[in-house]
Amino acid sequence: MKKKLSLVLFLLFVLSFFWPAKIKAESDRLNHPNNKFGIHLAIPAYEDLEKAANLVNSNGDWGYVTLVMQENDLNKNKWQGVFDQLRKLHLIPIVRLATSLENGHWRAPQIEEAQKWTNFLNSLNWVIKNRYVVLFNETNRADEWGGRVDPKDFAEITYSFAKNLKESNVDFFVMMAGLDSAAPSQLPQYEDEAVFLKKTLITQKNLFDYLDGWASHSYPKTNHSQGRNSVKNYQWELALLKNLGIEKNLPVFITETGFPHREGKSPNFSFPSEKVIADLTRNYFVEILKDPKVVAITPFILNYQDEPFDHFSWQKPNSNEFYSQYETVQKVAKIKGEPVQEEKIALSNQLPEKLIKNSTYQLALIIKNEGQGYWNEKDGYRLTISGLPVDATYFFSDFSTLSPFEEKTLWLYLKTGEKTGQQKLKIALTKNEKLIGNQIDWNLEVVPETTIKIIAKLLFKKTTQGNDFKFLIYNQKEEVVYGLNRFEIKNGETEIKGIKNLVIDEQYRLVLIKPLYLPRQMFLKIGEKDNVALFKTLLPFDFNQDGRFSWSDFGALIKKPKLLKLFLPN
Repeated sequence: MKKKLSLVLFLLFVLSFFWPAKIKAESDRLNHPNNKFGIHLAIPAYEDLEKAANLVNSNGDWGYVTLVMQENDLNKNKWQGVFDQLRKLHLIPIVRLATSLENGHWRAPQIEEAQKWTNFLNSLNWVIKNRYVVLFNETNRADEWGGRVDPKDFAEITYSFAKNLKESNVDFFVMMAGLDSAAPSQLPQYEDEAVFLKKTLITQKNLFDYLDGWASHSYPKTNHSQGRNSVKNYQWELALLKNLGIEKNLPVFITETGFPHREGKSPNFSFPSEKVIADLTRNYFVEILKDPKVVAITPFILNYQDEPFDHFSWQKPNSNEFYSQYETVQKVAKIKGEPVQEEKIALSNQLPEKLIKNSTYQLALIIKNEGQGYWNEKDGYRLTISGLPVDATYFFSDFSTLSPFEEKTLWLYLKTGEKTGQQKLKIALTKNEKLIGNQIDWNLEVVPETTIKIIAKLLFKKTTQGNDFKFLIYNQKEEVVYGLNRFEIKNGETEIKGIKNLVIDEQYRLVLIKPLYLPRQMFLKIGEKDNVALFKTLLPFDFNQDGRFSWSDFGALIKKPKLLKLFLPN
């Protein structure tokens, strides 16, 4: 019996590798503060994006926009630019895929096109971690699917697209097309939504293995506030899915909804006035916001200047002004959303491995933003270092803002403490004092003060000595990092102890100065100890003490002939 049980368990283990994985987006939108307000855009023009942000983020932050991405518009520079603007405006994109118009209808996609779409969508740096994608539009209508209603074809293509996206990156949050719940069962032009869904699931019963949420077109086509063809049409759809055997918990994205108003290019008196629509829209948002299943509501449509959707447009035709519903929704209280963004910080240059104790440094860090967030110090982004001893201090120069894939040179002002030895430090990005993203390891060793032995010779002198020498050390930015204004050299050499502020194993410019002699310089890579600075012979030709040799030195010598003693041996 035990052998049979072991064999069964082994077979189940092996077979598990071949069963389709039910992959979910790693960041569940419902587990974070979420501003459900959104709007649907016809095109992602910058002006409309700004207007959308002013609408959905008033009294809140990080609302949604539904955007349509067509197959003949897969321009990476364009769409990355759109996403970058959304990032700055704090707008979360819901991207609906679309084919192209062909003979008066939208061409039906093909299974082999799934990889092309996946590759393009993966080439973009998305705004937040969850990549919301809706696969096409109202496919129970012939004009949206190649001139025919074909639930079998739709099921196979949707499954292929969803599987391709999810297996390429688990951050894709995939939804099938929002359906037209008012469509009658009149083939070949229309199919009832319930019938269409049933046929779809008969064709591909595992379709929802790769779907994460439900896109709903909840238009009020009846006077009822509940059920099918109401503003809560999504509730009827979820109940329908459950009756069809779908037990999966599906967060709802109402990507289309709205009330047509009387006003437009030509008045339509069968619709209510804009004032009535403003009240209906406000009440609708307030009501739907209560439902925890709903993640986003993006009414159709912000700006559509022509028929057939001018009566749904929130913006007036041939004007920058809006109908009353815009201002009414602006005033509604909203939540400050906090979507998860993938943050990644990269360092393009090498940090020093050894510094001297009790020293002060100004270190260049070439920082690159390789994540999704638009780093803005006003939003609480900061760089920090952990692992330093308590007597060490630091601060970073301001970076103001840093966009994804932008690189900036920042300065780290660091004062090491008394403690020597290995220090395992971490440079990290924080937002509102919370650690986000990765950390950069910095294995630093703090060593005692170093020494430099100076060897020098004065021209014409048998022995080099004096107590009026000056010594300067310059870094690569030509800044003086160490200086000794007066010290003594005996028999051509001396040792300077207790030198601080130098980076071990870095090259510096050393300058030796003595009055009336031309300065001498050399370059030296500083070690922890046994540093030797062997300067070339100092020449007694700086009679005017300006640090260089010129004709004016002869004038100074004529005025002070006693200076000729510099040419005499001691």
